[in-house]
Amino acid sequence: MKVVREKVSQGFSLEIDTPQGHRVFPASVPGSIHTDLMAAGVIGDIRIDGTEAEQEWIRNADSLYTTTIPAHSSSQNYELTCDGLDTLATVSVNGAVKLQSENMHRAFSIDVTDVASSGFTLSVAFKAPLPEALKRQDEMGAYPNPYDMPYNYFRKMACSFGWDWGPITVSSGIWKPIWLVQWDQGILDEVGLVSDVVHGVPQLRVRTAGRGNARVVEVTISGHGQEKVVTTTLGSDEVIDCQGFKLWHPRGFGEATLYNVVVRLKDDNGFVVDEFTKRVGFRHVSLDQSNFGERQKFAICVNGQRVWAKGVNWIPDDPFPHRVSKEQYELRIRDLFSVEVNAIRVWGGGIYESDYFYDLCDELGIIVWQDFLFACAAYPETPAMFAEVEEEAHQAITRLSTHPSLVMWCGGNECIEGFQHWGWKEPLAGKPWGSTFYMDTLPTALAKFDGSRPYIPGSPFSTLKEDVKDFSSGTNHIWDVWNDTGYQRYEEYSPSFAAEFGYNGPGSWRTLTKAIGKKTLDSRDPDVATHQKAFFGMDKVAAGLVREFDKEIIEGPAWYFAAQLVQARAVEVGLKHFRSQYDTCSGSVLWQYNDMWPAISWAVLDSASSRKLSWYAMREAYRPRVLHFSGVERRLILINDTSDPWSQTLKMWLVSDHGELLEYRTRIVSLDARSQTSFELNQLFDISDIFTTNGYLIAELDGIRTARRVLDKAVSQVCPHNVELTAQVVGTAVNVHVKAECFIHEFSLLPELVALDRVTVSQERITLLPGEEIDLVIEASHESDATVIARSLEDIAWSLNRLMN
Repeated sequence: MKVVREKVSQGFSLEIDTPQGHRVFPASVPGSIHTDLMAAGVIGDIRIDGTEAEQEWIRNADSLYTTTIPAHSSSQNYELTCDGLDTLATVSVNGAVKLQSENMHRAFSIDVTDVASSGFTLSVAFKAPLPEALKRQDEMGAYPNPYDMPYNYFRKMACSFGWDWGPITVSSGIWKPIWLVQWDQGILDEVGLVSDVVHGVPQLRVRTAGRGNARVVEVTISGHGQEKVVTTTLGSDEVIDCQGFKLWHPRGFGEATLYNVVVRLKDDNGFVVDEFTKRVGFRHVSLDQSNFGERQKFAICVNGQRVWAKGVNWIPDDPFPHRVSKEQYELRIRDLFSVEVNAIRVWGGGIYESDYFYDLCDELGIIVWQDFLFACAAYPETPAMFAEVEEEAHQAITRLSTHPSLVMWCGGNECIEGFQHWGWKEPLAGKPWGSTFYMDTLPTALAKFDGSRPYIPGSPFSTLKEDVKDFSSGTNHIWDVWNDTGYQRYEEYSPSFAAEFGYNGPGSWRTLTKAIGKKTLDSRDPDVATHQKAFFGMDKVAAGLVREFDKEIIEGPAWYFAAQLVQARAVEVGLKHFRSQYDTCSGSVLWQYNDMWPAISWAVLDSASSRKLSWYAMREAYRPRVLHFSGVERRLILINDTSDPWSQTLKMWLVSDHGELLEYRTRIVSLDARSQTSFELNQLFDISDIFTTNGYLIAELDGIRTARRVLDKAVSQVCPHNVELTAQVVGTAVNVHVKAECFIHEFSLLPELVALDRVTVSQERITLLPGEEIDLVIEASHESDATVIARSLEDIAWSLNRLMN
């Protein structure tokens, strides 16, 4: 018979001691304590309007999940495969303990052949994570991390213990499916597929493992008019040449061509007893680490071509990752695609994402940097931890290495930096702190199960110097901009690869006001501050406003707009600056793309899918052709990241802070494909004191416009917010016509101030010269919202002019 994999998801109950006493609730699998209690109405949804306070008790609560599995035929082998148990789990069958686990990032199997014929009771008991972690901390001593939570003592999603952008949940539960597996003649326990291109020939490495009498393995690779069938044996590790198959290319370099692979296990009569299906793409990945001067490149190359990474950092998209559906992944990844992103880093404090995530990246040609799940901490190097990390890495590499989009592995996030720079050495007192994982365990596993992708031990990481924060090579993290200096500091950096940097700002008005249950936002309100998890975050947001505006702005739509505006400026300047360093810098990976709850954070898209002004800034900065006024270099930089030349008339305006036109110039410019050029400001304008003029620079080329203040100092005055607005509602769309009666800087529409549901705007932060007109489109979720938006144009129309007058 063929292997049968039956999902076990019905009839589960959850037993738990609540503040109201011992209770039993219906339970969902996959699921968690929190989501089961939400379904029962006991707590609110922290992703919408629930609070940390109402669920704080859960992190200290043991729990028990139970179901009954009915009788099955007795003539086969039966196993339970648990894809993910979060985290301190004891699995029992009819009261007998069969498994104890403490790693949510790997699967486990249990033989239940002896009880399947009569049916059995399955119980999964979860020990409360926080008390156990604190107990181990007391027993093992300090293993430092930046937070007052011991997340690093077993293999649980680190950010569930809270982060500087996310809530403390510390849940437990069966977060991935459980399967009842029935087999007799044979079973495929593992199939590893790794594609590469060697000497121009596409190759597929096929590695199998399994059990039973069936030993024949048939591999079929097909698609795009090609098919290859190869027969091998179970347990083999072979490389199949696929001459003539097309290559998979990253975004901007060709088609992301995928092929179907079916691996079939057959018995002696040729009957298929088990099979595995996956898609693969053929490409070769390498790192260009060539030296130049005293520095070294860090460039990801696919099929021999350097891919300048226009990237984002990705965190778990929900505090309870089992809730993220295929549809939600698709919404997010396609949204990323719409802002020209070609690279995603999956950050090490979260999870190995669902195959849905990587499948979408495969299809769209988005390259993926995958962290192993270590973040910002020292980790105990105990025998038990080594065993868990080895098997976790084995399973993660086997599952994810099938995906052509995955181009680089990384040992973890900021762990090596923490040891070198965060004062860990004294509390560790000589104890091993995790370096063996990054320098030995993980690269050994990669060599065994992958072998086709680059690996770095951590990020940041220097490939030339011992100090991982050295900027002459490797990957670089830049955080003094947010913490201390302001976004202009970005333009003083020359990284080899900017892997983490960002600026903090509020999520959507409707998301935050709904979360706190109030009609307005006040930066002094403790309820607002509850959703800001960054260290001294509200103070740093306020400091940014002081640097940018010579006016106190602390509450209401004005504070909301100003705080989002500063974040957007920081995103635009940072991304454009790193892109302007094309010859020496090979990527910018913005922190961060998404949020898991209503937050004031570095995300450009909030947890309710609302686009912040910084999302639009990222779209402008990542477009293939870019204009950028550099504040430090005092020049206009033109970037052409396309395969076509670019030749047009460049238009330039210099406007005073009162909105008066001081100078207008034009010139013909020509750029080769994938090139850039620049002009000093005194080459563009005749005015002699251009570098000290208190005004605004505007440049436009081929319909692409950029604008920036000449002087990076707090704005004290600007002409009034004098615009003429008209609106027309067409279904759920609001067509808005804008006419500027004077110079208008960073004009933005904020329909989220009045809409009840998600809204998008076609363009934000627009600079208009006197008399100029533009048509914008607001897309609402409902016609009723569209009607309200159209009636509220004066309320939702903001600009620097309105903010300062």
